[in-house]
Amino acid sequence: METIPQLSKEELLELEAELLQSLWRDGAASVLRLEQRLGRPASELLEGLEDLIRKEYVYLHWPSLYNPLQSVYYLTTKLRKRIAAMLKDTPRYRMKVFWELLCREQEGLPPRDILNAPTV
Repeated sequence: METIPQLSKEELLELEAELLQSLWRDGAASVLRLEQRLGRPASELLEGLEDLIRKEYVYLHWPSLYNPLQSVYYLTTKLRKRIAAMLKDTPRYRMKVFWELLCREQEGLPPRDILNAPTV
């Protein structure tokens, strides 16, 4: 789905940073969820996501057949590993990993290497 560029280069970079931060924090999100969380119009979010897909930072994890705004986007493994490497020594990142592992344990799932999850 092609969108007509509406944002300046600086605004697009700011939006992309918000998108990456949101996807890093929550793992995956639809455009509708991002629209609610970030308070930006769907057209701007789609423009930012398309640019991030071109840069190979984000991929379409689960396309929606009925509403493109319900399609789910996810960070690529390459980018998640780069972010994790930058943050690995911070207490906040260690707490994030601990929390994810704790949630898996409570759901009865075996522990896994969060950084090497099978993704594109």
